[in-house]
Amino acid sequence: MHQKRDNSPPRDYPALPHGNNLPSTEVREQTPEFEDAVDLRDYLEILLRHKWVVLTVLTAVFMLTLVVSLSMQPVFKATGRLELNVQAPKVTKFEDVVASQLQTREFMQTQVKLLQSQSLARRVIQKLELDQNPVFNPQLESGGQGQGIAARAKSAIGSVFGSGGSGEEDPVLSRLRLDRSIENAFAQNLEVRPERDTTIVTLDFSSTDPAVARDVVNAQIREFISWQMDKRIEAAHTAKNQLEKQLEIARVNLESSEMELNRFARRAGIVSLDSNLNLVYRQLEEVNRALAATQAERIAKEAVFTQAQLDNISSLPQVLNNTLIQRLREDHIRLSSEYQELSSVFRDEYPKMRTLKAKIADVEQRIAAEERHILDSIQNAYFSVAKREERLRSEAEKKKDLALELNDRATQYKVLQREVETSKLIHQSLLERGKEIDANVGTELGNIHVVDYASLPLTPFKPNVRLNLLLAMVVGLMGGMGLAFFLEYLDNTVKRVDELSDRFQMTVLGVLPQAEEPEMKELDHLVRTKPRAGFSEAIRTTRVSIQLSASMDQPPKSLVFTSTHAGQGKSTIACNMAQAFATAEERVVIIDADLRKPRLHRVFSREQNGNGQGNGNGQGTTPSKGLSQLLSGMCKLEEVVQKTDIANLYFISAGPIPPNPAELLASKRMRSVMEMLAKHFDRIIVDAPPAAGFADVLVLGNNVDGMILVSTLGETHREALRIFRRSVMNVRGNLLGCIVNKLNVNQAYGGYYQKYYKYYSYHPYSDYGRQPESMTLEDGREADSKDEKRAPLV
Repeated sequence: MHQKRDNSPPRDYPALPHGNNLPSTEVREQTPEFEDAVDLRDYLEILLRHKWVVLTVLTAVFMLTLVVSLSMQPVFKATGRLELNVQAPKVTKFEDVVASQLQTREFMQTQVKLLQSQSLARRVIQKLELDQNPVFNPQLESGGQGQGIAARAKSAIGSVFGSGGSGEEDPVLSRLRLDRSIENAFAQNLEVRPERDTTIVTLDFSSTDPAVARDVVNAQIREFISWQMDKRIEAAHTAKNQLEKQLEIARVNLESSEMELNRFARRAGIVSLDSNLNLVYRQLEEVNRALAATQAERIAKEAVFTQAQLDNISSLPQVLNNTLIQRLREDHIRLSSEYQELSSVFRDEYPKMRTLKAKIADVEQRIAAEERHILDSIQNAYFSVAKREERLRSEAEKKKDLALELNDRATQYKVLQREVETSKLIHQSLLERGKEIDANVGTELGNIHVVDYASLPLTPFKPNVRLNLLLAMVVGLMGGMGLAFFLEYLDNTVKRVDELSDRFQMTVLGVLPQAEEPEMKELDHLVRTKPRAGFSEAIRTTRVSIQLSASMDQPPKSLVFTSTHAGQGKSTIACNMAQAFATAEERVVIIDADLRKPRLHRVFSREQNGNGQGNGNGQGTTPSKGLSQLLSGMCKLEEVVQKTDIANLYFISAGPIPPNPAELLASKRMRSVMEMLAKHFDRIIVDAPPAAGFADVLVLGNNVDGMILVSTLGETHREALRIFRRSVMNVRGNLLGCIVNKLNVNQAYGGYYQKYYKYYSYHPYSDYGRQPESMTLEDGREADSKDEKRAPLV
């Protein structure tokens, strides 16, 4: 006896046991992972779907670039070239005759930085008096008005942030700011570029005045040569004086250190400290090398032993890789499985159960004994390595004591020896450098040569409208493509027909094209009213696929049509599919099992009132009997089966909307109804509600021979498909496949079907529509007479 719930349904709908025949939540099958293969056609389809996004971004970037380019002021560029050679080679040393590539690269980078330095820029600015040029000082061009505006603006900003006070600005500070702005403008317009694989440097200067650009480049070249000459002459004299002082100090230090070293060596009796000739050092090195290897081995053994003590020994690699333990564990698994199977039938006292239990205990003891044996071997290996390490450490300590005694005597000797070597190097280096300075004072000034002076530029180099527009097209195209791919990434719907079979392992039973606008009014009967339409042909093709989706001996007789969410056309497809089976001389009954939002009563019911509502004329009518009353026990099956105007086609409406649709569909009465209908009809079509959020479809899946999912490209979400397929597998439902609806054959992903459906548009529907309709009606009358003899329950 089940307790009565507080939210029990009304009296017209008796409460059913909650949870009977409802789907389980255990996952019995996992969808295999789908590997996206890189296909150029997929990328092309994405771009075609988002072509307006790409074109919009491209047009926006192109127009913006065009407006900016046309509004820019023309800028001229003057160019000059310098040849900068590495300093003259020293003929006294062979390695200095040819400069290395690394030295050349470093030298060129240094010269480029010098050409870009502020010191050289100030020399050029002073030489050309650029502070009096309107190009660099716009205040001269505005006659002082701009200066007043700028000064007032700076004063206002300074007063806000507390960095300035009232009154006129200091002339010195104003001059410094003017110089800084001129230097910044000069540095921004100057470009120094070393040419690849050469020692030539190109100087470019950009200005709105071509004469100023030419004069700045030529002045930069001349001032750079003069600046380098001044620096080298001054540096040579300064270095010569400093080296002479350091050389005298180095000579005195060298003589003193050599004498001190000789006196100490005679007192200590030291001849050589070479490690290759010293037995103590060599033995210490060998012992330390052996100790390090043994210590590493001991650490590894200790880690294994510690892990065996702390963790479960069954997880050790030695245990996992042991063939005997693997065989014993296989026997244990087999015996445990057999024991579990028999435990559901027999009790523990059963003789065979006792035997299996004893075998399991014996296998467990053998596994434990083998694991203890492995643990003992790990412990013995660890102890052995630890003892060997202790002996080597003792020997190393002895050798180290002998080496320390020798080091105590040789420490002072090494200190004095290093001091002598250092003094020699310092003295020799200073002596050579002093001689080089004397020899190269007049020879290092000829490594700069002028290749080309700047000439007056006649045409501006920017804005380059063509290049800017070309780059704008490239950037706009790339940006539009990137945005298109980003939008595609955010869209998680199914885009291609083959994705259903490749990603979700679902058979595609048929692909239905999107109906034309004139066909929308009669779409529910299109397979019968316009049999030559592309939609009708696709329905008949899908019907054949359904018939062949199972074995020929037991074809699917009862079918459930559903979708992941509303609006994908499952009811329309169910209606047309039922009519397609009926025209194939099969007795068909279509059931409106959508007890939440029924629709088929508007298509087949002669009263147009299958859900118990009024007929629209202001007067109430007796509610039509439907599936909800049948499952509630309020009527019989013969009372709910309605004969339609279509031959061989019968209809069961949903009836009044109940408060517990899932429990009604999961009841035993629903299974009995399906079994009884299967005895009187050749085909049973069930229009179920959408699968999203409802258990109605899952409970219906156990009562039918097959389930068919209706999906729409661009609307059906991948996650919804994945959840639906997993849910169907949980209830062991038979998912025959999927029907793709509303395919736009004009789109890129519909190109494969475009030629197929185009064949049916060669002739107008009026050429074919009338004759099949009349034939259908005539055949229908004959079929009606046959059906009345075969179906006593209607």
